[in-house]
Amino acid sequence: METIKNILQLMRFYWRTEKKLYLRLFFMFWAIFLVKISTVDFIFMRINSDFYNFSHTAIHAYIYSGCIFITISYLFYAIHHKQRAIDYLCLPASNIEKFFSRYLLGVVGVPLLANASMLAAAGVVTLILGTIDFFVGNQPEWARIFFHFCGPFEFSTFRETLEGIFPIGLYLLYLFWNSMFVLTFSSLFIWFGTAFRRAGWVYAFIAIFVFIAFLIFVLDATGIGNQQAPRILGHIVRLGSVLLTILFTYLAYRSFCHAQIVNHKSITL
Repeated sequence: METIKNILQLMRFYWRTEKKLYLRLFFMFWAIFLVKISTVDFIFMRINSDFYNFSHTAIHAYIYSGCIFITISYLFYAIHHKQRAIDYLCLPASNIEKFFSRYLLGVVGVPLLANASMLAAAGVVTLILGTIDFFVGNQPEWARIFFHFCGPFEFSTFRETLEGIFPIGLYLLYLFWNSMFVLTFSSLFIWFGTAFRRAGWVYAFIAIFVFIAFLIFVLDATGIGNQQAPRILGHIVRLGSVLLTILFTYLAYRSFCHAQIVNHKSITL
């Protein structure tokens, strides 16, 4: 109970001392998604093609995930600067409380901030184009842009679940594993951002690309990639995501605990 109280106090401390940063992040996300909704969504809402719908979904996922992962890689940026490290590490809380308060801020707070920014951007675009439609008339259904703000692959399933078309239990399971995969990558970026003094997210992306290239090479060399994937492979991937999340979180916590006030090393493990 005392740990929860300390974490909540740390959250309030972050808000008091860093609220300008959160506002800048909100408007940064808002500007990015405003451009995305005004261009990409506007184009794809006029196209009736499975290929273009898939492309739109992929573009949305890349932009959304990239913004979140790069942002959370800077969660522990303070420990890489002398005075900020002193202020942060001297807070009246244990290392695990300091770490997990920041960790929760990244894996919960940043996605909520990104979604709020997308909703605001979609609202602005819908309002502007709806006003044009009111005065000009005979325009497309601009309100459809609003329903693209969180991606058709998520919103359509959620809407079908509310209508009783999609089973709620299956939707919750689908949502859980999607969240787990995102959490795995989030933990990876938090670890690299904690371990590397500069641009940890760059090294994280490099590590992901190298791993994917190696995996494709192995699948192609062994011929497994040309065969139908066995059903057990899905369970292995899900279990692997859980184990990797635990591993990356532990490594990030270890790097955090090994951080020093004066640190001239480029990497902390």
